[in-house]
Amino acid sequence: MTYTLIWLPEVLERAGLRVAEVPDWRTRGRGEMGPVLGVMCHHTGTIAGGNMPTLDTLVHGRADLAGPLCQLGLGRDGTYYVVAAGRANHAGPGRWEGVTTGNRSFIGIEAENGGRPEDLWPDVQMEAYQRGVAAILKHIGAGANMCCGHKEWAPGRKPDPLFDMARFRAEVQALLSGRSPPPPIALVDDQGRPTLRRGMRGAPVQQLQHALGLTPDGIFGGVTEARVRAWQRQHGLVPDGIVGPRSWEMLDQPRPDMEAVVRGVGAAPGPPPAGPSLTDQIDLAFLKLAFPESVPEALAVWVAPMQRACRRYGIDTDREICSFLANIGVESAGLTRLAESLNYSVEGLLTTFRRTRISEADARRLGRKPGERSLPLARQEAIANLVYGGDWGRINLGNIEPGDGWRFRGYGPKQLTGRANCIRFGESVNLPVEQVPDFLRTPEGGCLGAGWFWKTNDLDRYAATPGLTDDRRAINGGTLGLAAVEQRFDRLMAELARRRG
Repeated sequence: MTYTLIWLPEVLERAGLRVAEVPDWRTRGRGEMGPVLGVMCHHTGTIAGGNMPTLDTLVHGRADLAGPLCQLGLGRDGTYYVVAAGRANHAGPGRWEGVTTGNRSFIGIEAENGGRPEDLWPDVQMEAYQRGVAAILKHIGAGANMCCGHKEWAPGRKPDPLFDMARFRAEVQALLSGRSPPPPIALVDDQGRPTLRRGMRGAPVQQLQHALGLTPDGIFGGVTEARVRAWQRQHGLVPDGIVGPRSWEMLDQPRPDMEAVVRGVGAAPGPPPAGPSLTDQIDLAFLKLAFPESVPEALAVWVAPMQRACRRYGIDTDREICSFLANIGVESAGLTRLAESLNYSVEGLLTTFRRTRISEADARRLGRKPGERSLPLARQEAIANLVYGGDWGRINLGNIEPGDGWRFRGYGPKQLTGRANCIRFGESVNLPVEQVPDFLRTPEGGCLGAGWFWKTNDLDRYAATPGLTDDRRAINGGTLGLAAVEQRFDRLMAELARRRG
């Protein structure tokens, strides 16, 4: 069976830590944990060389004690090895903060160290130890006091770890309070490219800006940082706004030639409009009303693409512009979500999707359970392929190949979904279907995709209808989110009226 601590890798990775999953860790344990109350720190006491020489023992146990002996092993290089998702034999009899059920209540971390006074702790390992403990405590809603050493749990019986636990907890508390500096990042990657952050200048910054579809001025300012954070979020990286080796590696992945695409589709067909256009009202202040979830620095890169898309697709009356922005604002959570999340609870799956698209058994197998904060990507992928696949996905979305449900889930401000939509939109901008999801996650591509959907589905025809119900059904397939759309719409219409005096 799969045990409940399957959230461990994601929590550690979000903290910027390196994680290695040991085979079969999800089904490894002495049984299920009880409510997780804290973290217990250990050292392995093994003097063998290497990064994690005791890993096999942690997994399988010793002659006198069956494995697993912990949930997490911590190598000398700061890598976390995920050993078990169930209960582990790591605590034994003891007591801390009134708790006496160590194995059932504490996650055990075994850090590789010889356990002798002369055995040093590498800085990278200690840094990872503190950050990993803080990340777990934050996830379970506990304070630094719920981190104890094995020697504190069982004084006189256990000596580990040898370092000062009071000082360790102070560092953990600093992390929980946000007072600690960010984790160290390598200064260059394996190709010699420097780690970039706000305030830096030069050719590498221009290279980064070009890759992100920004004007390459070579200055890493607020707009560049906001775009980096959004891009990191979309690609499952820690959204710290710092471009280090992992971000460079992701940026190396094949991407469409955005400049060529924009050159091919940026201009509206026919002669340009004479004089001022209503689309000129789509300025930064207007987008802040439409998308209050985003910060101004992030919204600034959307102004020109949004204006171009509205001009190109004829979204140019008060009602059309306000409905268009209000609807995509709800679909994308204010431009903060450009790739659809399938992080559904069991109840959410059963409520959102009819049982003809996902069975109750599959919903309970794949959906988020009580106590789980987020689903692993593997389960989200399985959900997408179920609810957007099969006969329904083939007929309604054109998803004809295995994996299309996940591959062509919702992207961009409109959350354009399905292989068929991506093929048709790709043809309109001269882009192969495989590159469409990436393009939809850029400001230019996202705005064009939303405008293309509006025009293709003739949403202008609802301009004369009262209310926004018809618009919402055409965009969302139902009335989910209608009230939120109406609130944004009313704000935007009131702002246009105010500007006219």
